[in-house]
Amino acid sequence: MKLLKPAWVHHDAKQIFSLDIHQDCTKFATGGQGNDCGRVVIWNLQPVLSEKDEFDEAIPKMLCQMDQHLACVNCVRWSQNGVYLASGSDDKLIMIWRKITGSSGVFGTGGMQKNHESWRCFHTLRGHAGDVLDLAWSPNDIYLASCSIDNTVIIWDAQAFPAMVTTLKGHTGLVKGVSWDPVGRFLASQSDDHSIKTWNTIDWTLSETITEPFEECGGTTHILRLSWSPDGQYLVSAHAMNGGVPTAQIIEREGWRCDKDFVGHRKAVTCVRFHNTVLCRPMPDGQKKRQYCCLAVGSRDRSLSVWMTALQRPLVLIHELFEDSILDLSWGPDQCLLMACSGDGTVACLQFTDEELGERLSADNMDALFMKLYGELYGAGLGLGSKTSVATADQSCSYQSEASALETSALPFPLPNAALERRTASTAQRPISKQTETRTKDGKRRITPMFIPLNEEERAPASIGTPTAPAAIERSHATTPTECAVTPRMPEPLVSSVRKNQPAAAHRRQDRTPFDTSQQADFPRSPKTPDEHQGTTMGPKLNITATAKSEFVKTALDYRLLVQNGHLKTSHGMLAKVTASIDGEFLWEFYVGSPVVNVNLCAKYCMLCSLDGSMRLISMETGCHVFPAIALSSSAVHCAFSPDNSLVGVLTECGLLRIWNIAGATISLAAGCKELLIRHGAVVQFSVTDQGMPLIGFPNGNSYSYSTSLESWLVLAAKDAIMYHGIRGTLPRDEDLVARKFPLLSMQASSQNYFVLGSGMEL
Repeated sequence: MKLLKPAWVHHDAKQIFSLDIHQDCTKFATGGQGNDCGRVVIWNLQPVLSEKDEFDEAIPKMLCQMDQHLACVNCVRWSQNGVYLASGSDDKLIMIWRKITGSSGVFGTGGMQKNHESWRCFHTLRGHAGDVLDLAWSPNDIYLASCSIDNTVIIWDAQAFPAMVTTLKGHTGLVKGVSWDPVGRFLASQSDDHSIKTWNTIDWTLSETITEPFEECGGTTHILRLSWSPDGQYLVSAHAMNGGVPTAQIIEREGWRCDKDFVGHRKAVTCVRFHNTVLCRPMPDGQKKRQYCCLAVGSRDRSLSVWMTALQRPLVLIHELFEDSILDLSWGPDQCLLMACSGDGTVACLQFTDEELGERLSADNMDALFMKLYGELYGAGLGLGSKTSVATADQSCSYQSEASALETSALPFPLPNAALERRTASTAQRPISKQTETRTKDGKRRITPMFIPLNEEERAPASIGTPTAPAAIERSHATTPTECAVTPRMPEPLVSSVRKNQPAAAHRRQDRTPFDTSQQADFPRSPKTPDEHQGTTMGPKLNITATAKSEFVKTALDYRLLVQNGHLKTSHGMLAKVTASIDGEFLWEFYVGSPVVNVNLCAKYCMLCSLDGSMRLISMETGCHVFPAIALSSSAVHCAFSPDNSLVGVLTECGLLRIWNIAGATISLAAGCKELLIRHGAVVQFSVTDQGMPLIGFPNGNSYSYSTSLESWLVLAAKDAIMYHGIRGTLPRDEDLVARKFPLLSMQASSQNYFVLGSGMEL
């Protein structure tokens, strides 16, 4: 085994929260924090594995950098066909990337990064009301599952993006991990509510809730990435407890039994990842091969372990591999390769030999195994090949004869634990097939997929920020036991406060202890977005009422706020309660006489905006007022701090804009954007620079900043191609000069999500 730590793989000293190796093992993607944005980077894998390639200047290391997310990227995942890359972020969005031909200049990097490959965001998925923490592509890429701190899992139709199939509601805490059963019959999700839930993929109903191994667990991990074994027989969880000791719980598919686990880590397990193929070794008699699975486990104790289900002890255990928690793991599909990333902003690569890990089962042998265990092929539970998943008698006999040469006894797991017997109802009916699968005379699979044009870059794609017709979605509280809201159309962007990027020094972000929220607030929604020539009513309408009960959480660095509207009923009305904590320790609590509809916080202050139009600036250290309560003309739909925390700004639903200097307790800017709201609809992005300049972005692709000297709104971005050329072509090449004289450059990069038009022009 070789242990490699490429120092050149980094996000400019910022945190890396996720990574994933491409199916052809030639590249890998990382996701994390960028400079005032969320960053996705695609790297060349060859310089990691070869010292010769690493020092060859002709071989590029970074292939493409995309800074189009507004906030930290928590997860990146390649589709199984290797065509698409999905990224989920704190900005509540999921972006679907695809490689294109043409110019290597990418507007998402501000024109400052030379890319060797061009990747374009072809779809932006909107539907979550909070940070997106994990993603998972289903077998054969039929669906994409995403989970969020809004307590929900959303299933997206991967063959008709951005169509939403359903929203799975039932968790009462932050959902931090999702994983698909390789057969396609179940989806598993793990949450801070001390449970794993399995969902039937036939009708998206709840199949089982598993709680016993997680009753002692605290919400000390940023993510809970669970994993299903490649044969579908076992589901292994992230953070579980056994007698006060952190474990990774083994859950058997048959009856959902929980009597085994992986032990040895000193702190909570953050992520587990199975190798995507069953492995095998010759048995002592030499006639049969014993099958087993290989699993990697990462923990907050900064150690990494690799287990084989045929061994009682780990194959590899590496202590202090990183300086911070391990946050994600990925196996090379076609190689004996494992990569891990950490909150310290570095990655590690473990390169094994075939003798160390074993021989990978061929595709035909995997098919034979699935036919023997389930009577159907990989992913058939999702409907792929449903016309052919039940083989003919001759084919079935052929599969059985192939499987007989392999030892398929129960894969032994070490260290038995207390048994937990559970039953689950089996499902037989499958949805309509979206692809056609046949078999040739020699038994090989032939799949006829849906046609996707290869030359998509020649077409004029719709603006990423332009939403489709809004769907009428009513979000119920997360306390509903099980509920599936089928939503075939893309929802409108939510007009809750966009989470502000935090400084890179927040290295303990993944270890914070989030509040266990029992329900989510009905955040205000934007009105129907007009096209270029269509007017609309001004401003969004808030759904929170004076008597409604709702809860939501806001975090920054190690601080977190829990807002509980309708917490206490008095003779004069309902009181909202705001509780602040740091690293799970209580700081202070604050009561407000009107429901809190918007909240933001930084390292020094928090801002509470109420339904009655009042705004309160509170010290995070003391819980006391920094300003007296300020009365606004209407409720604030956006609030933001400047990056240096010296300024605070709000934007109300009627278009009133105010920015204050906190230290001087003076007004910095008083303006309005009523005309822009009437023309373009609701604002979807709002931020304030250190110089006191506001930036607002609209879903139709336009963005503006205000000039105090001209007393007018300045156009930063629009759909006009000439304007794009003008913005990009006049920027100097000196990065330092750009940072000093063009502070809006970083703002434009951070707001790419709503007004990117593609690869742009080279400077």
